[in-house]
Amino acid sequence: MTLTHQSPPDPPELTSRVARGAAWIFAGGMFARLLGAANTIVVARLLVPADIGLVAVAVLAVQLLQGFSDIGVSQAVVKFRDADRDDLDTLFTLSVLRGFAVALLLVVSAPLVAAFYNDPRMAGVFLGVAAAPVISGLINPRFFEFERDLHFSREFILTVLNKFIGVIVSVTIAIIFRSYWAIILGMLAGGLVQLFLSYFMRPFLPRFSFKSIKKVFGFSGWLTGVSFVAALNNKLDTPILARFMGTGSAGVYFMGSQLSDMVAGQLAQPLTRAIYPGLATMQGEAARMRRAFLHGVAALGAIAMPAAFGFAFIAEDATALLLGDQWARAVPVIQFLAPVAGLQSLFYATQSYAMALGRTRLVFIRELIYFLIRLPIFIWAVMAYGFEGAILAAAGLGLFHVALALYTRVSGGGFWEPLVAARRSLLATSAMAIWFLVLQPGIAPIEHLSLIPRLIADIVSGGAVYGAALMGLWVAEGRPSGVERNLWQAARAFGKRLTGV
Repeated sequence: MTLTHQSPPDPPELTSRVARGAAWIFAGGMFARLLGAANTIVVARLLVPADIGLVAVAVLAVQLLQGFSDIGVSQAVVKFRDADRDDLDTLFTLSVLRGFAVALLLVVSAPLVAAFYNDPRMAGVFLGVAAAPVISGLINPRFFEFERDLHFSREFILTVLNKFIGVIVSVTIAIIFRSYWAIILGMLAGGLVQLFLSYFMRPFLPRFSFKSIKKVFGFSGWLTGVSFVAALNNKLDTPILARFMGTGSAGVYFMGSQLSDMVAGQLAQPLTRAIYPGLATMQGEAARMRRAFLHGVAALGAIAMPAAFGFAFIAEDATALLLGDQWARAVPVIQFLAPVAGLQSLFYATQSYAMALGRTRLVFIRELIYFLIRLPIFIWAVMAYGFEGAILAAAGLGLFHVALALYTRVSGGGFWEPLVAARRSLLATSAMAIWFLVLQPGIAPIEHLSLIPRLIADIVSGGAVYGAALMGLWVAEGRPSGVERNLWQAARAFGKRLTGV
């Protein structure tokens, strides 16, 4: 089979193609998140926190082991813009071997984990989730050429169908059987859909080969280390809580942390995913890459950061409405961790920036430093102060992660440059915080509304304060180019279509 390859887009086309790519990822991600939110609400109302914590430990174990062995197939295909059959076959071979190795470790460790947590159900759960890495390891590496060439509409289709089938299976089983197996079987069903579509949408018959092993590891070696250490940083909290405080507290913390990252992550991920292949086309143009990255930071700051802070301010009402009273303990998790996720969103694309430059070693060093500091502090906080200690430690350590300035090492610029790029968003988010924390509590009519009207009033008023502050600052600075101008032009175009003027 002859592999076709598209040349990089001309500079004038790049911005619009990245924007279109981000729009496709955002649309698919939003649809998937809506389905996922419905799934979470149904499952959380039908299962108890201990069931969620039980499955969370197993799912996080899969993610941790996959992070340990991640070779970055999609990132490698994007980076190797001249990838040939040998490259793709080698990536496929390593991916398959990795999937079976992870599955074997899960199967072997199942009885040991059950004994460690003193819960025999854990063995069955580990055996069930062991199929997930096998499925993901068989995915067609050629499918990621769509991402390399900024054709994200295909990923939109895959994301939507994958999530739709997974949610249907999960919700159906949860309603009928009220069992935590709903989560596991839904995850596996979605994985099978993704596997099938990767070959259906990009026909390719991979072969087992190690011909490009040196080239692949030249890029992916450090990336494997990055994925492993990042997985340790992101996935160990729940198992640690399950060991010291039981699966009930672990389930509450897991749900709260997932919701905390959901808003910022969902809004930031589309732009971050689209930025990486865009930056990869600029290899050798350092100044242009730097400008493009800072434009991306400004966009992330304008959208993801205020959404995360806003979600923290309405966490109590949102949790009561969506999940019910049994999840009330998740509220402080959201209130502390969501703002941290919002600040971190400003730097989401920094790793993509480093990978586009081939400097994954720097990313690994930062994640390793963070892990060596984070793990003992988090364990100490849990042992000394319990559930509340876990929340405060995770929030404080998240801020420390922001302070580990990878951007400076990658670009040679000052740490403050991303903050300057997002200055209007930071100030507008501060105005929204003043509204919720100082001004809004004194308005009695809002406080005395019932749950849903109060939640709506908070969302509308918070959004209005942020939007007015952001656009006011933009006008005060002379209406420079940026995300505000794009929003203004989109609003004007929508108004013209609406009025016919």
